Amino acid sequence: MDAFRRAMAKLDCAGKIIATDVTSSSPAFQRADVGCIMPSVGRIEYIPSLLGIVRKHRIGLVVPLTDLDLRSLARQRDQFTGEGCTVMIGSEPVVALCRDKARINSLLTQAGLSTIRTCTLREFRTQPFYPCFVKPVRGSAGVGAGVINNEKELIAHVATYGDLLLVQDYVPGQEFTVDVYRSRDGQVRCVVPRQRLVVRSGEVEKGVTVHDPELIEATTKLASLLDDMWGVFCCQCRRPGGNGGAPRFFEINPRFGGGSVLSIAAGADLPLYLLQEVLGQPITATVGQFTDHLLMLRYDEAVFMQVDAIEKLSGFNQPMFR
Repeated sequence: MDAFRRAMAKLDCAGKIIATDVTSSSPAFQRADVGCIMPSVGRIEYIPSLLGIVRKHRIGLVVPLTDLDLRSLARQRDQFTGEGCTVMIGSEPVVALCRDKARINSLLTQAGLSTIRTCTLREFRTQPFYPCFVKPVRGSAGVGAGVINNEKELIAHVATYGDLLLVQDYVPGQEFTVDVYRSRDGQVRCVVPRQRLVVRSGEVEKGVTVHDPELIEATTKLASLLDDMWGVFCCQCRRPGGNGGAPRFFEINPRFGGGSVLSIAAGADLPLYLLQEVLGQPITATVGQFTDHLLMLRYDEAVFMQVDAIEKLSGFNQPMFR
């Protein structure tokens, strides 16, 4: 939100930042100019409620920040357009592609890029291999993801997280998230690789920007194949054996990555590029132009607010763990 505020100031663009959540007891809700309570994603009232907020506050841009509502927003984006609002999302087919690891692997193979072998748990059981890396088919924030070394560990993992799992080759080595800005005309305008040094609950805690021409070129090639994907998104890959290994991609997230603040701090002003395009202004991004070796060290920051009815707070009757 702070990055969007700075971008709005640079463009002399008046407006407010409005956050939505299922509860008012969230830090982002308190830091926004306006907070709106919403039904949970997946409920039939979700999209109509969001459209109601768009109408009430005359919102011109909706930016999804989690995986939960991407398919719904892609499916209904024309409704938002009809209200004069742009949703930073590709079409439903391209969003579905990004959520389908098998189709991503096929796309990577067609592009001549290295992949990580991926299969369903059912396929894995016909020809198992260890160690392997497993994660939920529809997972988020790293929940249910981990390295499995033998059948006993797999049985315990399935008992905890269920059997809707994807199984991949375990590829030790460096891991990167690459932030991308792709404009509506299909041009890749910005690519910033950032190495994940420490990860907590699926989010990068310590990371560093790396100006790696091979990574930039490979990501540009991949991003150019994503039909009508536009705006900010990120690709993830591993490099076995250090800098000498070819990048092996395994995920595309059609939204802002949690660690994109590092790319923004390094000079790749992703919110600015998005606002420039939505406002019909020239996009000032340049591929490969960012501060190299900028290290990010994240820490928790507390937000304080006075509340009256504490019994209405999420987690009051039973603590929430995530």
